Amino acid sequence: MDIKTLVENMSIEELCGQVLSYDIQPGDTEEETFATIEKILPGSLFVCGEQKETVEELTPKFEKDKEFQRKATQRAGGIPCIMATDVEHGPGAFCKPLPELPNPMAWGACNDEKLIERAGELTGRICRKNGIHYIFGPVVDLNINFRNPVTAVRSVSDDADRVIRIAGAYVRGVQKNGYLAACGKHFPGDGMDERNQHFMTTVNSLSKEEWMASYGKVYKEMFKLGLSSVMVGHISCPAFQSDEIDEYGALPGTLSKQLITDLLKGELGFEGCVISDAMSMIGACARVDLDKLAVSFFKAGGDMMLFPEVEDHQRLVDAVKSGELPIERMRDAATRCLKMKEKVRLFEGVQAIEEEIGDISADIEELETLAQTIADRAVKIVRNNEGVLPIKKEKGKVLIVKFGGHYFHQEPVNAAFEFIEKEFVAQGWEVNSMFFAKHRKLKEIMDDYDLVLIVCDSDISGSSKRIGWDNIMALWRGYILKHKNVVFVGTDDAYKLFDFPYAKTYINLFGQAPCLQRALVKLILGKIESVGKNPVRFEGYFERED
Repeated sequence: MDIKTLVENMSIEELCGQVLSYDIQPGDTEEETFATIEKILPGSLFVCGEQKETVEELTPKFEKDKEFQRKATQRAGGIPCIMATDVEHGPGAFCKPLPELPNPMAWGACNDEKLIERAGELTGRICRKNGIHYIFGPVVDLNINFRNPVTAVRSVSDDADRVIRIAGAYVRGVQKNGYLAACGKHFPGDGMDERNQHFMTTVNSLSKEEWMASYGKVYKEMFKLGLSSVMVGHISCPAFQSDEIDEYGALPGTLSKQLITDLLKGELGFEGCVISDAMSMIGACARVDLDKLAVSFFKAGGDMMLFPEVEDHQRLVDAVKSGELPIERMRDAATRCLKMKEKVRLFEGVQAIEEEIGDISADIEELETLAQTIADRAVKIVRNNEGVLPIKKEKGKVLIVKFGGHYFHQEPVNAAFEFIEKEFVAQGWEVNSMFFAKHRKLKEIMDDYDLVLIVCDSDISGSSKRIGWDNIMALWRGYILKHKNVVFVGTDDAYKLFDFPYAKTYINLFGQAPCLQRALVKLILGKIESVGKNPVRFEGYFERED
């Protein structure tokens, strides 16, 4: 494919469409989506996942997405549209009921490169068969600040070498055979700040030397593996931004020429496609006028803009025509986008690759088994000070006290941790679950149970993972702590001992994937042993384990 000639022959309108990744939301009608494709000529479409009960029920969704892809390809004069989505931990993270892998921090706890690479390879086959070519994963951030609300179990570790080994294995797997393009995120690196880049521009505060020895080391090694894309976040790194700091702080990476052009493409030598994180997030759009947001990203050196407004296409066209945005900059961006499409073999034809993959029913079955193996090898007993684990009963009654709350625009539901309940039932146990439990009620009933499980997913506000008032009342007066078999479980980060330093029995689950929930029950009942390795260090509580 002569990409250079292809790009040189594009009109300005075509160039400015190729570099946009427009999001198709669940509430969008087909008519609205087709109208947007007709107007902005997007080179990429981002598709959201869907929750169904069976794989067969997903078929209409996948077929509709493929029709959108065909329409966008046709509108772009035959240049194939690349279909993207978030797949950080297996296809089930995109569409239920496809297999869901444990979260990446569980990969770090499992610490087995071969298992993770094979999981990535199967993910590549399953996603490509269902019309996905480009995934926003793996997360290659370092979870250095335990208070960070974004990375947590989405990151592999706080150690650069473990991230390189484990996330690198996933990259090798998903990009095998040219089925998927992987995307490392979130450059210049999340996990340092204790705030959320969705809400504001956050800060990677390392010095140049510290950054190059950690985050920089990770990215350089990922590039050696042929990483197709890097997602730049709404994160500043002031040590590299001497010319981009004002009274509001340093510019976010998405608007920073010093970070994208000078550091990422220049000093680190990245030759792939640089995509923005969602440009609807406050970390970017609060720092520049809305009508300049897209233009500013491409002037900084970006190659593909995620979640543009429909008006951004015309804004880019106008900026190129006026000379504000050099046409050579847009040709470079489009070239990088097309090279990524070539890398995932889109110019060979969608149907040909799907026929090459063939039936994926065996892949789905193998990935489900593999996910459970990784989970079983990841779950970690951090404290067992009174020898409670494993529980010394074959069958009994368990009370599950759920800590959680609102997430995004979803209401709290008592179905949270349903796979823990199902696994206990499958093992012959009687189960009762309580959400927002109150201490006096627990005092009345707790002695009726052989085991009390306090399961914590405290990501309520998105700004902190610490426990709040809605949940803590379950522990008021310490009634429940007097139960002879009370076990604390952290799911949304590895640091719940910070909230429960008095916990005598504590397990890190590293996520909520169904396979992890099943592994938890097996671990408590002694069906498996705790062989996971702490993937992070938590000063005063536990050390990282190799």
